[in-house]
Amino acid sequence: MKRYIAPTFLYLVLIFSILINKYYNFSFLTPLVLLSPLIFIDLKSLNLTSKWSFSLILIIPVLFFQDLHSTLNQLSIALSEELFFRVYLMSFFSNFITSILFTIPHILLYGDLHSFLVFFPSLIYGLVYQKSKSFILVAVLHFLSNIIYSIFISNSDIINRGL
Repeated sequence: MKRYIAPTFLYLVLIFSILINKYYNFSFLTPLVLLSPLIFIDLKSLNLTSKWSFSLILIIPVLFFQDLHSTLNQLSIALSEELFFRVYLMSFFSNFITSILFTIPHILLYGDLHSFLVFFPSLIYGLVYQKSKSFILVAVLHFLSNIIYSIFISNSDIINRGL
């Protein structure tokens, strides 16, 4: 039981930072919390030299669809969320529990149907991470799915009309 104290505390700090961000527009705290596992983990667990690290090249075409600022923002979100949830929390909890924990902040922050649906891609990211042990690959998949969502789904008339 003692093993779960640190990740549970850090997760609660994340929830607190998200609520502060939502209600007081104090946005710099959440990225710091998401990156805080760098203090606790062995950097070798990031597996930055795996065969999957080449997947970073997949972000290059995105630069033609979005401006550099948006692309770097989306990439930093994907990297920090995957570091926190896949690399750190999945070392303590199962993929299913981690996916639930991944979904809760999205629900708190956005509070719409799309927030609940984040659970399913999270399960996929967890499975990919379990099989590949590649932080980079999962972060790139997360980044690309965020880009696809922002370009195609969030701008869709069908979604916006509620059909």
